Amino acid sequence: MMSKFCKKCGTELNDDAKFCTSCGERMEQEVVVRSNITGNSFPGISKRSIPLAIILSIVTCAIYTLYWEVKLTDEMNKLLGKTNATSGVMALIYTIITCGIYGIYWLYKMGQNVDEVKGKTGDTGILYLILGFIGLGIIPLALIQDTINDKLDGVY
Repeated sequence: MMSKFCKKCGTELNDDAKFCTSCGERMEQEVVVRSNITGNSFPGISKRSIPLAIILSIVTCAIYTLYWEVKLTDEMNKLLGKTNATSGVMALIYTIITCGIYGIYWLYKMGQNVDEVKGKTGDTGILYLILGFIGLGIIPLALIQDTINDKLDGVY
């Protein structure tokens, strides 16, 4: 059986819907069809090239990194169905307001989310926290992106 979903917010829609009942997005050319049998497709989440993201982060003097962190946060929240979790934009604002302290906490929480996506209990959050403390914060970003890419490929 096939279902129709809003590409913007992921809400399931009637086949004849012209607009999303949740966000109001126009449905012409804006739908994602997902099989209820496989469940491997996630509306609004796309794979990202990790080497390209790292190169863009370096070339833009970390400006792309800020965008990447926002996207990772929002995509992880969608994967886990955390509708009331802190959005990527708010996480970025909190990081700026706290001069980076929230960013360290964010790494820890994202590590816990990675463990949740993989269906295991572990200390990934502590690993990401340590990498952030020693100035290697781009490594957790790459690992988080790898987890999202793997989830979209149906690995987990």
